[in-house]
Amino acid sequence: MTTTDILIIGGGIIGLSIAKELIERQPDLKILILEKEPALAMHGSGRNSGIVHAGFYYTPDSLKARLTRDGNRLLTEYCIENGLAIDRCGKVVVAKNEKELDLLSELKRRGDSNGVELEVIDEDRLYELEPVAKTFQKALYSPSTSTVDPVEVVNHIARALETKKAGIMLNEEFTGFAGTSAINTKKNKISYKHLINTAGLYADKIAHKAGSVLDYSIIPFKGLYMEYTDPSFLNRLIYPVPDTKHPF
Repeated sequence: MTTTDILIIGGGIIGLSIAKELIERQPDLKILILEKEPALAMHGSGRNSGIVHAGFYYTPDSLKARLTRDGNRLLTEYCIENGLAIDRCGKVVVAKNEKELDLLSELKRRGDSNGVELEVIDEDRLYELEPVAKTFQKALYSPSTSTVDPVEVVNHIARALETKKAGIMLNEEFTGFAGTSAINTKKNKISYKHLINTAGLYADKIAHKAGSVLDYSIIPFKGLYMEYTDPSFLNRLIYPVPDTKHPF
């Protein structure tokens, strides 16, 4: 049987970031990360747009708004300090009609309240920033929105964890609990003092096996992307005005 202080199920960005923070605070901790796939970040962490949002969509006093704002700053610093790819391209949010101008104003208000740099721009300024973009009278410019390679970020954190002797076990799929302080995988039995469930879209299934949050289930959604081959076509991200009740 393998034993550890902290067992983390799920080798994505959340699980690895938690492990990084824990081992930096307490270097003597024995930490083990389980990943059912043959490589890290093969699910949500590696199959997303890589956009580092600025933090102006959400209600300013919400935890999500503050985490997005602070996460933008911290991840940008991390990429720069470690030489990881980051495109600090910025983003423009464009309106289709007069009704959406009120929503642009609301986004600006939220950003201002959350301490996010934003600029309301006119059509001429938008053309200077992004010639192919169109808007109705006004648009919103977010200079701190950027993009990263999420797989590169995850693998960089993983390499740092391995130098600090945090274990990462690939091809280890959780199959069930073995009492109150141990789990079974398809290959091993692992005992722990503390368990952290960061299994992404499978986190609810693991929680249900532990008898927790039985009334809740994850409802996933899928994003579709179009790829263009001319690298000079766009300079920045272009977004429509969102539904502020359901930003995604």
